[in-house]
Amino acid sequence: MSDDVELAARVSELESHAAHQEGIIQDLSDGITKQWESLDVLTRTVEMLKDQLLSLEDGVQAILPDKPPPHY
Repeated sequence: MSDDVELAARVSELESHAAHQEGIIQDLSDGITKQWESLDVLTRTVEMLKDQLLSLEDGVQAILPDKPPPHY
């Protein structure tokens, strides 16, 4: 009979361990999801800033003459 009790205790401990690990896995998954969302926002921001920089460069090129100044 003690074998049954010992086996039941081991199974209960394993179930508890598995439930704890499932919680940890879910927490890690949620963290990764948040990181991907942040990465997407940062990627869009960098693309927007790159487009603005290219637009400014085009504006500056239109204002500046193509020829070097005469003292060169």
